[in-house]
Amino acid sequence: MFSRPLNQSISRRDFGKACLTGAAVSGLSLGGAGRLFGEEKPASASLDKTAGGFDLRGVYFHDGFTAVPKRLAPLHWEEPQWRQQIKWLSACGINAVEFSTMFEFNRLPSTDLERNKIADRLQVLDLAHELGLQFGYILGNTVVSTVPEGEEPGDQNLNRAVQLCPRKGDNFEKTVELQSWYMQTYKEADFFEEFAADWGACNCGECGVKDYMRYVEEFAHRLQKQNASAPLYANTWSISYWDEDPIPKGWGTVFANETPGSKAVIAALNSMPANVHLALPCHNLYRPLVFSSFGGKKQTPVFPTLADVQSILDSGRHVMGWPHFVMDDDTGRAPQWGLVHVELRYIKAMLLRLRAAGLDRVMGNLYLPNLQLANAYGFGRLAQDPNADIADIQREFARNIVQPEDVASLADVLSWLDNNSFWDQQMPEDGREAPLPCDLNRERVANIVAELRPLSSPELPVPVSAAQWLDDLRSTIPRMTWAT
Repeated sequence: MFSRPLNQSISRRDFGKACLTGAAVSGLSLGGAGRLFGEEKPASASLDKTAGGFDLRGVYFHDGFTAVPKRLAPLHWEEPQWRQQIKWLSACGINAVEFSTMFEFNRLPSTDLERNKIADRLQVLDLAHELGLQFGYILGNTVVSTVPEGEEPGDQNLNRAVQLCPRKGDNFEKTVELQSWYMQTYKEADFFEEFAADWGACNCGECGVKDYMRYVEEFAHRLQKQNASAPLYANTWSISYWDEDPIPKGWGTVFANETPGSKAVIAALNSMPANVHLALPCHNLYRPLVFSSFGGKKQTPVFPTLADVQSILDSGRHVMGWPHFVMDDDTGRAPQWGLVHVELRYIKAMLLRLRAAGLDRVMGNLYLPNLQLANAYGFGRLAQDPNADIADIQREFARNIVQPEDVASLADVLSWLDNNSFWDQQMPEDGREAPLPCDLNRERVANIVAELRPLSSPELPVPVSAAQWLDDLRSTIPRMTWAT
């Protein structure tokens, strides 16, 4: 049993067997604040927007929720499940994976569960590098777990965490030291992000974008010393939360404030260290909730534009698109939580819009990855070639799930799932993509899926058995109560 100061990480070898002692976050010692090692050199941005695909094609794993059955939720996974998943994504054309410290886990690890999760992620980092993928890690800011030391953190919905105003007392130093511990633990990561909010930020009414950029600058300086070649992306997701809480005023207020908040971050980039780059959620280019909050897609202001992105690229900084929810969705849209869903039309449309805006880096997301195999495969293929034909992608995926004679039938089912996705249901009329050719209804789909025969030896390393995925698909159809 031993303890380590906050400015030291812990090795892979130690993590599975060591006990970390140390005070709860409220008592974090700030003595000997982290001095990280590394050589400083300027970062460079790719200015080539002529190629069709994305240079960085990533997947962010949100592993904070539980599910029924538990095998679906990465919160409960161990190293073998992660290994299968990373191999699968690599085969799909994904070349980066990303993680974060989940809500209740924002503290120094004090339980076997926490230590084992970190050990697993460090093994994922090694495997990603072995397969030629980049590994990224998201840093928070003001959020701190309130789970008692020695008690296991759990499902994000338990909500046991607080936000500490960085203007009060030594809260800024405390929260920086906590996140820096994670930055050092994952010091071999290829890139980091400093996440604006949701979770994090401060709603005291006095804090704003400048307080967020204070975190960005501090982590950038520390990262320069730790690994001068690693970029730090300032991710403006929910930047509107750095103000009075906008939620009581409605989603219209949230998204009306997102663009000016992001533009304020862009304006501040010139004063940031050279290793700071930008990640934009791109809400206004693809999200039904945003389109609806502005009264429709046609009324939604376009941001970012090609001019916005080009100005950042011209300054020598990268820009990453960080769209969310279209590949997979969280518990906030309960009707489709725990279901297989397919959104290839919308994934394609989103990626085409991001490329048109000049972005050549994109990070998709997964919550329950083994349900969303079709979306993951489609995202990987379309991120390599946004103009790829959806019918071709459907057949390629189906050939790795069912026997050859059933490929066409599964492809038809995928079209029905796409046309009847909950994402499509949420989309305002003027934002809907044209439906795929399909004459099936829900009853016929259920009958077809019941007869599909799984493939026992797929060409690609599918992370679960085809039989299991087909069983999950069969249980999905009757739960799609909105579908025709």
